[in-house]
Amino acid sequence: MLKKALVLPLLAGLAIPALADDAKVLPNGVLRTTLVPSLTTFDENFDADGERQDTDSVSVNTLSLALEYGVNDWITAGLQWAPGYIISGEVDGNDSIVLSGANDLFLGAKFQTLGTNGYSRSDTMRFAVTPGIKIPISQYDGDEQLQNALGGDDFKPSRTDRGAWGIGARFSFDYLITPDFYINFYNQSSFFLETDQDYAYNNSDVTVQYGSEAIFEIEPNYTTTAGNGVQLSFGLPGTYSMTGETEIDGSGQDDASYSLEVEPNMSVFFTQWALPTQFKLGYSTTLAGENTSAANTISLQVKNFLRF
Repeated sequence: MLKKALVLPLLAGLAIPALADDAKVLPNGVLRTTLVPSLTTFDENFDADGERQDTDSVSVNTLSLALEYGVNDWITAGLQWAPGYIISGEVDGNDSIVLSGANDLFLGAKFQTLGTNGYSRSDTMRFAVTPGIKIPISQYDGDEQLQNALGGDDFKPSRTDRGAWGIGARFSFDYLITPDFYINFYNQSSFFLETDQDYAYNNSDVTVQYGSEAIFEIEPNYTTTAGNGVQLSFGLPGTYSMTGETEIDGSGQDDASYSLEVEPNMSVFFTQWALPTQFKLGYSTTLAGENTSAANTISLQVKNFLRF
């Protein structure tokens, strides 16, 4: 079935937050903007038993955005749209499928309770908590898409994100082994509220309960100076993500999933530019999973820093 074979693996392949980070906060009065173009591809899925299965080749171009502001030296407020907007996508052998659309927003505030600028001071540890909400903005007209499919027109098989309100928090803990090397431990936990949605597959409104989502990440990170005003950073995060079973009109869909990914990355930070800018290149690949895609993603984060 198209929904199981394509749409759910696609969503799972894009579910990892592009902007999961360490326990640092922005200095007071600093605005950081982030732009993240990325390309995700896969031609295999992990089935319900964790076995790789061949599927149609899929490629998706995504653009993510974020605005973050240092309220003071230990609180940063932020609006993140990640994975953001699916600009374009294609399925090899099926030109009628349109893969594009908006994902949901995350609005929250990071509180550094422990660290050099935290509420409690420490030179070797940082801890921050980021409570927030997921704001649904993705739109999907199931009736229209069903008519498109029946009429032979291009159609979107599903919304690109859940389209449901979510509540949760993100937790970041950094242990500084040396001033240049630290290990980050990250957790993101979310619960999605019940929502009414329009499905193209049965031309009716249904009640959907997505349940919960949890993400765990460990990343060693090393930073060094490469010249006057230039910093290099290298990271190797390992990420484990899991989602609960979706219920539609009270009926479980047997779609609970998990994935294990690694994403080697490096960044160059030009601190003395008129507009300080950091470029971060990353490549993630899925090593294992269930009910998810064996996805590969290459992304470039461009961060600019402005002081007010």
